[in-house]
Amino acid sequence: MYVLLSQNSFVRTTEHYGYIVNQLTHYDRVYDSFGAILLRELERTPKSVASIVAHLLTIFTGVDTDELYSDFMEFVEELNKEYFVILGENEDLAKDDYSFSYSISDFVTANPIDLSEGGVFGDTQSFFMKEKQGHPMISSLQFELSSRCNERCIHCYIPNKKKDTGSEMPTEKVFAIIDEFAELGGLHVTLSGGEAFLNKDIVKIARYARSKDLMVTILSNLIAITDSQVEELSSLNLALVQTSLYSMSPETHDFITKRRGSFAKTKKAIEKLVKANIPVQISCPIMKANVGDYSGVVNYAKSLKVSIHTDYIMMAQADCDTSNLVNRLSLEETERLLREQMNSGHFGLEHFLVEKAISEKNQASEDFPNQPLCGVGYDNCCITANGDVYPCAGWQDMVLGNINKLSLQEIWENSEVIKQLRNVRQSSFPKCLKCEAQDYCSRCLVRNYNESHGDMFAISEHFCKVAFLTKKLVEERMNSSITGRQSQP
Repeated sequence: MYVLLSQNSFVRTTEHYGYIVNQLTHYDRVYDSFGAILLRELERTPKSVASIVAHLLTIFTGVDTDELYSDFMEFVEELNKEYFVILGENEDLAKDDYSFSYSISDFVTANPIDLSEGGVFGDTQSFFMKEKQGHPMISSLQFELSSRCNERCIHCYIPNKKKDTGSEMPTEKVFAIIDEFAELGGLHVTLSGGEAFLNKDIVKIARYARSKDLMVTILSNLIAITDSQVEELSSLNLALVQTSLYSMSPETHDFITKRRGSFAKTKKAIEKLVKANIPVQISCPIMKANVGDYSGVVNYAKSLKVSIHTDYIMMAQADCDTSNLVNRLSLEETERLLREQMNSGHFGLEHFLVEKAISEKNQASEDFPNQPLCGVGYDNCCITANGDVYPCAGWQDMVLGNINKLSLQEIWENSEVIKQLRNVRQSSFPKCLKCEAQDYCSRCLVRNYNESHGDMFAISEHFCKVAFLTKKLVEERMNSSITGRQSQP
């Protein structure tokens, strides 16, 4: 029997745990130290189970060979069921591996499995919330390859002045950071901007990151992507290309981007990526300008079998300028939107109930008050073109250090700013811990900071009202469903 780690699976291990994730299914698993040892045996070239067991016997001395063989086979058979690995009777396993495809006949479609479903993610999320408090480990890194941008979106959190006078990070510097990130056990690289494709070496950088066995996501408006770049990217097995499409009306989309012709270019590029079998996600932020016709984008995405994400939560600009929030939906508009989405099934009752169940599970933990709000300072950060390191992409007024002066590891381990962020807990918001709408609220330090002129602990009244609104609508729908079932004969 032979085993092969799928081209879509990524393994990371420490002394404390082992982790495996599949970028197609979005399934993930976390194991104890014993499981970590077994995961280290998996490679991207086929290995015989017999040779693996022989090696494991040098680690677990005195263990019965048949028992160890049985344990390892049980381990990989479970992984095989969820497409983490490929099992077979001979070494010719690569032909049975799975590739991303928009074909309806494939087991994976362009719509990734919701990370909140299936129970798997909830378990791993709880584990890492505890584990990374004691052992912060950087697993995700976002690069601002260019701070310039060829659009001027009216809702964007990046100030226009930065887009006007931007620059690109030198490619060799990007390579050096990727090297260090991989050495630190990093997993996922996101290439963004500004506009990522304004950096002429973006494909070269993506290829280099993949050569280090890193998952790669690209965030782009796609209006500068070329046919040759699409062709080159199709061979890299990217995790995702995410782009924004605001309306199927060219006039509405171009009004939001402030670039005439941007709709046509983005739409054309999306269809080229789909044709090239590159996984695409369309992001459709909903604001006053497109709240009446965003559903056209949802239908368009479904017609292409492309993943679609809509979002009505808008963030103030990174320099704490709140002028872009004039485009944010009012509470009344948000209610109409949520009712419409519940009725259409885009965000049905089940979606909100799953989110509520995960929130309740986390809060039930005795450790919940001591848990961090998110992964900021614990598993991810962002590096901009000038070398500044931020806690996350939107928090550009909170500089952890500069990569041109210090190594990534030095910043990650020794930055006084990141140490302060790691001291922020759920208990840092005592009023929120007792709030009736807590299950429907996602507190966000950067949203707080940008909207309150630099106070990460000042929660916007708008988000509180949206949480209570969501709670009201979910409870209404639940009561309606119960009443409907009771009235049936």
